[in-house]
Formats: sequence, C-alpha cells, structure tokens
Amino acid sequence: MSRRRFWASTCAAILALLSLLACYAGYRVQQLLEEQHVELDWQRLSLSWRGVRFSDVSLTRRQDSELQLQADQVQLDWLASEAPRYRLLVQGLQADWQAPQAQQDSPDTDDPARPLRDLLDALPWLPRQISVREMAAQLPCASGRCTLDGHLTLQRLDDALQVQLQLLRADHSATLQAQLQGLGSAPDSSRQLQMSMRLDDQPQLDLRSDLRPQADATMRWSGDLEVAPLPDLAWVSTWLSEWLPAASPQLPSTPQQAGVSAQWQLQLPGEARQLDALLTAPGWLRIDARLPQPWPLPGVGPISGALALDLRNTGGRWQAYQAHGELQLDSRDAAWLQNVPAGLRPEQLQLGIAPMDSATDDELALRLTLAAQGPLELQADATLGLRQAAEDWALDVGQLQLDARSKRLTLAGSRLDDVHLQLNLSGHATAQQWQFTLGRSTGLAIQRLRVDELDLQHVQATLDGIDLSGTPGSTRLSGPLALRTRRLQYPPLQAQGWQWQGRLDASEASQALDGALLADSGLSMALNLRNQADELSLTARLDELFLRAGNPLAQTLANWPGLLTLDNGRIQGDATLRLAKGKALVLLTTLNGRNLAGIYDRSTFGGVDTQAQLRVNGDRLRLELANLSAKQIDPGIPLGPLHLQASYQASLRQPLAGTLEHRRAELGILGGSLSLAPASWALDKPSQLLPLRLEGLDLQALFRVYPAEGLEGDGLIDGSLPLRIGQGISVEQGRIEARAPGGQLRFHSPRIRAMGQANPGMKLVTDALEDFHYDLLDGSVDYTTSGTLQLGLRLHGQNPAIEQGRPINFNINLQEDVPSLLASLQLTDKVNDIIQQRIQRWMRQRVPQEPKE
Repeated sequence: MSRRRFWASTCAAILALLSLLACYAGYRVQQLLEEQHVELDWQRLSLSWRGVRFSDVSLTRRQDSELQLQADQVQLDWLASEAPRYRLLVQGLQADWQAPQAQQDSPDTDDPARPLRDLLDALPWLPRQISVREMAAQLPCASGRCTLDGHLTLQRLDDALQVQLQLLRADHSATLQAQLQGLGSAPDSSRQLQMSMRLDDQPQLDLRSDLRPQADATMRWSGDLEVAPLPDLAWVSTWLSEWLPAASPQLPSTPQQAGVSAQWQLQLPGEARQLDALLTAPGWLRIDARLPQPWPLPGVGPISGALALDLRNTGGRWQAYQAHGELQLDSRDAAWLQNVPAGLRPEQLQLGIAPMDSATDDELALRLTLAAQGPLELQADATLGLRQAAEDWALDVGQLQLDARSKRLTLAGSRLDDVHLQLNLSGHATAQQWQFTLGRSTGLAIQRLRVDELDLQHVQATLDGIDLSGTPGSTRLSGPLALRTRRLQYPPLQAQGWQWQGRLDASEASQALDGALLADSGLSMALNLRNQADELSLTARLDELFLRAGNPLAQTLANWPGLLTLDNGRIQGDATLRLAKGKALVLLTTLNGRNLAGIYDRSTFGGVDTQAQLRVNGDRLRLELANLSAKQIDPGIPLGPLHLQASYQASLRQPLAGTLEHRRAELGILGGSLSLAPASWALDKPSQLLPLRLEGLDLQALFRVYPAEGLEGDGLIDGSLPLRIGQGISVEQGRIEARAPGGQLRFHSPRIRAMGQANPGMKLVTDALEDFHYDLLDGSVDYTTSGTLQLGLRLHGQNPAIEQGRPINFNINLQEDVPSLLASLQLTDKVNDIIQQRIQRWMRQRVPQEPKE
C-alpha cells in the first residue's frame, strides 16, 4: 500500500472516530439536559481543536420555577495542558428567572437567591471554570421585576470553589470575591470560606469562616468578620430597598464612617444544619461596632458612638457577659418623644456602658451612665447585674442614682415650674417578680405648681422608703410618703403652708392614701383616700380644736365670717365623700361644737353647743341641724337660752333657694321667751314672715336693763311679733299685753317730779306713776328696717294714794332707736375691746356728715 493511501485511510478513520465521539457527546449532552429539565438551542456552531463555540444560544430550564438564558456567544474550551481543562466563556448573557406561582401570588415571599441555589445544584455537571461577561439578570423584586447587571466568574479546582461577582449600577459597582474550600469533601470534613466585598473599588467587607470536625462528632465553627468604615453610600440603601417587599419600612440612609468587627467560635452538632442549631450551640461571640458620625436611625434619631459586646452560650441560651460603649443620640426630632410633654423631652442623650467585676461567671455586671441636655436635664448612674439561666433571668440593681430637672412642664392642664427629681433606687427583678426600694434623698421638688385656681409654691415630696414590687399581672407601690408646700393659694382658703404625711398603697386594682394633713395655722385632720373598683372614697376627720389656744379655722378658711370670733370651746368634725362610676356623688359631713363662746358683730355669746350634718346626694343637698343651743347671747341685753332644731334642703344648682324647716325655735328674753311654731319656709321668695310668739317677758328684768332713771315695775308680758326678713328686719302690727291680774309700775325721778311741780297737768301723771297698780297693759309694736322701735301703750289702773284709788287711763307713745340703745347699754358696761371698737366705728358711720361750705 502506498504511503498516500495509508494516510488517507488513517484520516478517514480519525474522522469516523470523531464523528462517533461527536454523536456520543451529543447524545450524552441531550440526555443530561433532559435529566435537568433543560431545553437548549443555538443558531451557529463552530468546532476547533481547542473547543466549540455557539452563537445566539438560548437555554430554558423548567422545574418548579422557570429560568431562561440567552447569550450572544458561548465558548467551551478543553485544554490538555492547563487546569481546569474545561472552561466556559459566556458573552452578553440575558437571564430571566420566574418565581413559582405560589410566590408570584405572594410577593412578600419572593426569593432572589433561588437562581444561585439552582446554580449550586448544577455545579456537578458544569465546567470547572465559567466566565460570564456583560450579564443582565431579570429577577422578582418589590416593584415586580428588577435587573442586575455585571460580570460573574466561577472556578472550581479540586474541592475549592472560587466566585467573583461584580454588579454594576449606573456609575457604581459592588464586587464580591469568595472562596469555599472543602466543597467536594465528605459531609463531615473541614470547610473554609473566605469572602470579601468592595464598593466602588473600596474595601468594605472581609469574612473568614472555618468549619472543622471534632473528635466528639461535633463541628467547631470559628470565624471573624470585618466591615470597614463606610463612605457616603446612599445609593446602596436605594438599591437594596428595591428588593424589599412593599410593606417593609424604608431603609435608613447609609451610616458614614461606620465599622463593625466580629469574632466567634461555636460547637455545632455534626448533623445539624438548621438555624436553631446556631442559636443553641455553645460558644462565644464578640461584636465591636463603631459609628463615629451621627446616623439618622428611623424613629429613634441621629445616633453615634461605639459599642463592644461579648456573648457566650453555655446552657442553651445566649447571654452577654461583658459590654462597653459610649453612645450619643440627638433626639430633638425623635418620633418616640412626640407624645412626651415638651418639658420632659431631652435634645441630646449620652449613654455610657462600662464593665464591672462580676461576682459570678454567669453574671453580666455593668455600670451605666446617662446624661441628657435640653428642656430635660438628666444625670443618671447605675450599677447593674444581669444573670440569665435556661428558663429565667435576674436583674440586680445595686444602686441607681438619678437627678432630673425641667424648667417648665405642662401636664393635663397643670403647669409646673423648676421641677427637680432626685431618685435613689435599688432592688432586683426577674421574669416572675420584681422588688425595688427608693432610698434616702429620694424626692421631688417643684418651685411652683398651678392647676386652674390652685397655686402651690415650693412643693416637696419625700419618697424615701417606698417599695415597688409586682408580678407580670400585678404591680404594687407602697411605703411612707410626705408632701409639703410652703404656700398654697386657693380662693376658699387663706394662703399658707400645708403638709401631708402618711402612707401610700397602690396597685392596678386599688389605690389608698392614709395620713394626716396639717396647715401652718394649726388645723390638722386625718385623711383616708380609697380608689377601688371604679369607686373613689375620701374620709376626713378633723382633729378636735381647743379654741382657747386659738382658732385655726379662722386662719384657714378665706370665707370665715369676719365678724365672728371664737375664743373658747371645742370643735370636731368629719366628712365622707364617695364617687362611683355611673352613680351620683355622695357627701356626708358632720360638725360638733361644745361650750363655744365668742363674739359675733357687737354681740357676745357663750355656752353654745351644736350638732350639724350636711349631706349631698347627686344634685340635692340637705343640712340637718339636730341641735343648736346657747346659754347666753348678749347684744346689749342678756338673752338666752337659745334652742333651735331645723333642716334645710336645696339643689346644688341653686343652693340658696331651698326650703327651710324648723321643728323648734326658742330664745329666752328677760325672763320670758320668743318662740316660733314649727313651719317650712321657701327661701326663693324675696321676703319671709315669721310669726314670733312672746311669752312671759318680766317687766322687772326689763326695767333693770332699760336706761330709765327711777323706773321699776313688775308683771309678765305676752304678745305676737310678725317678724319680716327681706331687705332687712322689721315688725309690722305687733301686739303685746300684760298677763292678768296685772302688776305695778313705779317711777321715781327727781327730774320728772320737778316737771310736775311746774306744770299742774303733769303733776297728776307724775303722782300717779309714783305707785301705779295696773290691771290692763297692752299696745302695738312696730319696728322698721332702720332700727326704730315704736310702741303705742295703753294703761288702765290706779294709785291707791290718789283720790282713794280712782281709775286712771294712760295712752303712751314711745319711740326708740334700738341699735343705738343697745350700743349705749354695752358702752355703760365693761365690754370686750373688739366690741367697743366696733360700736365706736358704727356710731361714727351713723353720724350724718356736715355739708361742706
């Protein structure tokens, strides 16, 4: 056989072998594509000794989801002398991944990482090196479909996988480089991961992870993470927000110059691959975060500083065992402070965290310092110990000292100026219960507190010894409480200092205050306040007042009658107030006075006993005067005793237009009495007519006090005096008469006798009145509102020494200024200085002013 024929036969054999190989390769590729549910198509194909090249390639894979790939050019090279031998180069790749229908119906469950997992599943049959240039991937995102542009390189050598991904967005780029070692090893072999990320060609993230099997069939996972300080990369937040569900909150702007580093070591179960295994695995974690420039954290405010935290897990739960940090917060526009009163809003907050020597290995001991500037100025220092077990945690507060100040504060219509709170607290808390105690120097001081018409100055609350305890369903506050105000101004009260001291017991179900209230005037009372089951009750008991030592009521009540002075006797009272939800207000007040003595206007009184009760039920009030008695009353002539029993009912809307009912009204007067028959009176009328009954007035007692020289007599006088009370006091058409059988009148006056000697007509009168025995004495009585008394008397009788006692009739008209008469009677005796001054002032006011020339 010639050489030419030999080579021709050899070439034909080789071509036949290559054809067979190509057919077999095509068969195997088609079989592999069918197994992977892949449809592959191309327009042009060229074959060379170095490999095969496809143009206008399209690939579709349908399995749960749908993945479509289109490439301008795909080149597969096989290299005999280089590793890896098979390399795939893709130019101009267009990728489109459609999520499964269930995920399309629920956009919030879209999984942009699904194509990557599909790629990892296909690694066994892909070439060892894949380069994708000018890639554009269409993936599901919040707005529907989003595009990722960039370049991708995958290379697998032995058991290592290297990935380099560069994503492009406008003029920005993000480059990710990763190497996974141990990919092709046994499941229980070691694996290492190194990954780095660059943003706009600046190093941003460096991750190293090492997973190694241990002799006890567990896996030790250790690693470290370093996030370099960020430049201003607002585009990163904008880019990432496109991939979040529509309901997700907007991502905050990228922090500037922020850095984070972390190191960890965990002991994982050999077969565990779930997240729960990481959360329960024993080990430690150290995190160090640095934020030198303020970063606006949404809803919180611009925050900056540094925080280092050491965590460990020894019993199935992570807990911190060391922390250190300095954080600053600009809270001027913080949303979480919008509902806080303006006077309690800090503008700047500084938090300091420092580790302390822990008493035990399972305790996190910290010292926290907090400072605030702005309308609220605050300084706080606390030592804390936190212990965490498998089922519980415990917090020990060794000492918490707080000093807070606010220049002006408005709370529910109340205005507070210069508020200063000092707090000294200690105690402990667990998930089941807590117990805290307020220590010495704990208190609240307010320079001025104003609520409507109430004005308090220099208010102090002492809170030492108050305990705060509770469980998840109940909280209780109890302990001593003292309140003091240097000056209290309120229209019904005189301005002065007040203090309250007692005990506080409060919970969600009920609140109680028990203690004593004391005014600078000396007025004191016991107070008990209860609020339970939608019912508020208040009980007050006035400590008995001994008026000989002074009258605290006059120094306390602004509306105390200025003309009333009490200087002897005792007063005691109590009150009960009950206010229930959906029910009318109920108020019951009692007042008891014994042996009271004093002055009212120009009258003295003594031996007064009283028992009064005021009841308010809803809109109705009732005043019950069970007894009012007085031994003596002296407006210039001695009166008494007085006995009065009455009641009064009215509406709160018109308290002075009610009904007065008296059951007994008696007043002793000059041996006799004035009385009023039981009756009811409507006080809404402009005037009232009281039919007084006069019985047994003793003329002998009257003439002893009446300033008429030489006038004596005896007899008892009865009568009726219609007393009208309206614009003043008056008597109209009153009648008096002497009680049978009559009496005697004797008038021995040298001045009157001299008038009789000069006038024969008067001599008979003066002689008759020397010893006049009357059997009839009656007349009319009228008294005007100006104080003028007019008596029209009619006398019938005889003088036994004149004309053998022949009958004589007298008609006498008398007019007397009663207020002036009483005033003159008082001035003739030694009266109280107060009464003397009031009489003199009254008399000066009654003297008519002379007209000016």
